[in-house]
Amino acid sequence: MSARWELRALGEVSQAVNSTLDINEVLNTIVTKAVQLSDTDAGAIYEYDETKGEFGLRSTYGMDDDLIAAIKERHVHIGDAGIGHAAAQRAPLQIADVQKEPASEVLDVVVRAGFRALLFVPLLGAERIVGALVVRRRRPGEFSKQTIDLVQTFAAQSVLAIQNARLFQEIGDKSRQLEVASQHKSQFLANMSHELRTPLNAILGYTELILDDIYGETPAKMRGVLERVQRNGKHLLGLINDVLDLSKIEAGQLTLALADYSLKDVVHSVFVAVESLADEKKLALRIEVPNNLPTGRGDERRLTQVLLNLVGNAIKFTDQGEVAIKASATNGAYTLSVCDTGPGIAPGDQAKIFEEFQQADSSATKKKGGTGLGLSIARRIIELHGGKIWVESEIGKGATFSINLPVKVEQQHAERERA
Repeated sequence: MSARWELRALGEVSQAVNSTLDINEVLNTIVTKAVQLSDTDAGAIYEYDETKGEFGLRSTYGMDDDLIAAIKERHVHIGDAGIGHAAAQRAPLQIADVQKEPASEVLDVVVRAGFRALLFVPLLGAERIVGALVVRRRRPGEFSKQTIDLVQTFAAQSVLAIQNARLFQEIGDKSRQLEVASQHKSQFLANMSHELRTPLNAILGYTELILDDIYGETPAKMRGVLERVQRNGKHLLGLINDVLDLSKIEAGQLTLALADYSLKDVVHSVFVAVESLADEKKLALRIEVPNNLPTGRGDERRLTQVLLNLVGNAIKFTDQGEVAIKASATNGAYTLSVCDTGPGIAPGDQAKIFEEFQQADSSATKKKGGTGLGLSIARRIIELHGGKIWVESEIGKGATFSINLPVKVEQQHAERERA
């Protein structure tokens, strides 16, 4: 199977993940493409129910109704043959010929259905078993490393899809319990998933596939760049997961991890993360940072999050010209600015954009998309540092977002009252 066809299939999976929050549709697409790309005959995705301690069949491809019914009647636990063993070992497990394996209820069902070779890949979360992805083949024989790596890539996407579904359910349940569910929150969840998590998950999946040498040996120079993409992607995913904790945001419980940091390094890391986005739009991306900036003390990860949001917005809304990041330090305070040559922000919108779920009311903003939450979070983070953030802009003349905060933050500041 050609690499081009594989990339097309992966793109279709990514499109399915991006276009719907229906977990069943997403998992059906994943298992279908996993079977087709691995040159097998059937497959299934199982979800692990921690309450029951069992694996439940969730999605299938290439399996008839009798086989599906027979499998659903069996109760598979961690440690059982096949799926259970793979989950216990937290590693892929293959059976080259089922007929040569000791008899078991689950494997006997598969043998009667005419399958000979099986590959079990556990779906692993950070601290728990999420489920399993299984592909089955009618001819016996071992699976190649390339096939195993491919199926692991789809397994990773399955984990993300299931965890996203659980996360949405947990947030929905908590919202109902607190009676604060609202149209804004529902829209935020949908936007956050579509605009941030799922495209980033797709990028991480493709990067991992290339780093695993699925399409041939990756040159050392290219590998270094891809590893940098992967590191930045995982960093962004961590930030997004933090943002999705709505209860923490709404309760004002954001806390800072104070430590020494280099503002120059923060600016450089953001530059590296967004450079490709600017290149795609043929925008100039400039940095003006002196070499003698003093060492700061604050939450480096949170400040990186703020700057990444500002620069990302500037690139998103600027169609020609440049985006510039400037930093300086005077009288014990940093001044950080992000300037663009975009359409500008109307005076009436300049205060509103820092409120939760609000965006500038323009056709350009609506067309570009977004959650309407990033600047609100940015303001909270800066205020917790004892600083302030503001914007200066005129329609048609671009915008400059500026931050002023102490170089040394020794303790977290209380959030300011908001009208």
